Amino acid sequence: MRGTSSTSFGEVLRQAESAFAADPGSLETCAQELFSVADAIDSSNQLVRVLSDPGRPAEVKEAAVRSLFGDRVSPQTLGSALEVARHRWSEQEDILDALELLGVSALLDLAHSEGALEQVEGELFEISRLIDASGDLTAALDGLRDEPSERSALLRRMLDGRAHRLAVALASRAVGRRTELKPARRVEELARFASERRRRAFAEVSSAVPLNDAQQSRLSAVLSGIYGREIQVNLQIDPDVVGGLRIQVGDDLYDATVLARLSRARSKLVA
Repeated sequence: MRGTSSTSFGEVLRQAESAFAADPGSLETCAQELFSVADAIDSSNQLVRVLSDPGRPAEVKEAAVRSLFGDRVSPQTLGSALEVARHRWSEQEDILDALELLGVSALLDLAHSEGALEQVEGELFEISRLIDASGDLTAALDGLRDEPSERSALLRRMLDGRAHRLAVALASRAVGRRTELKPARRVEELARFASERRRRAFAEVSSAVPLNDAQQSRLSAVLSGIYGREIQVNLQIDPDVVGGLRIQVGDDLYDATVLARLSRARSKLVA
């Protein structure tokens, strides 16, 4: 996603993560419901146009989502679908991608809670390479291009018992989506998304002095509040950090060290 869609997805993902954290027991159900919502919308070109039309009032989009899914999915799933409908999207396909990636995020959060996020990420990359390396499997999946549910079932049967159940669920979802992208590339996309999610589950914290358990717990709570899910703090002692902390969560850098402030001040003086 790019531009407006990227911004919108970041906002709906933060909202969804907060909801996931509040009810972790329903993550698997919520994921499957979000996939179902995406598929139902994808089956109607008219509905896709309505929900992705930037000129259509948000109230109209919300009403359409409520009438179609209000009594078919959980309140948590409905809330996420409504958030997607309220936002603006650059391309029609982006609204489907957003719903699917929210479902993927729910399964990845579940993997994280089970201590299996790294395993799931690695297995998704392996599955992508497996599809690429097998001409027969690639041909079989391509032959079922117009039957996404059968394509998904084929991969699930092949992987059953050979990979983590959540990796199997994600890979089968990847190949079961109606798209022009090759199955191996779809699985690879979800693997890369999982990789980013795993990096965001950890905060690399640099400090000149050790932090006690209470300080680390407070820092973890603050970061968890920002990101809407549990953030594990990995503390490193760095003598070059003179006061304050340097915190990196994925691509986000929070640098509140004395040296950083002096550097910024020096830059302003030079400018």
